[in-house]
Amino acid sequence: MDPNCRLNRILHHLILRSFPKLRRRNIAIRWGSEDELLYYTRHAEQYVIAVNNCLEKAGRRVLEGGIAHELCHIDSDLKLGRYPRELAWDRYSESYWYRMREERATEWRVIELGYGKHLLEFIRFARRLGYTFARQHGLFYAEILRAQALRAQNPR
Repeated sequence: MDPNCRLNRILHHLILRSFPKLRRRNIAIRWGSEDELLYYTRHAEQYVIAVNNCLEKAGRRVLEGGIAHELCHIDSDLKLGRYPRELAWDRYSESYWYRMREERATEWRVIELGYGKHLLEFIRFARRLGYTFARQHGLFYAEILRAQALRAQNPR
């Protein structure tokens, strides 16, 4: 059995459920990120999400939280033209403040799409593995809890 099969099922489920603009995009997912828990990159016309092997034993909701985060990045990037996207990628790699702002905005989007609980499970799982999170990684756990509470009070 293809080791990426589980990831592909989750990816396609998330795209069908919450990312209609990505349905016609060429997006692949695979195990093998070495430095990050998850990241995405672009090769020609294909987006590739890489998932760290340490997440192989993670539950479905944990993976959904991380993958939804990456899909939000891709969705956001597609709203930019080619040149502005390249500038944004340069800023992201060079500026702590830009990266922090982008990661936090991405996590707000994940929560707006209804994946806040998944994001919390992702963070809890990663912490058990020894990972820590700072502001440049996104929202803090308590901020996600508060955002979840606000979303529950004001459903759309």
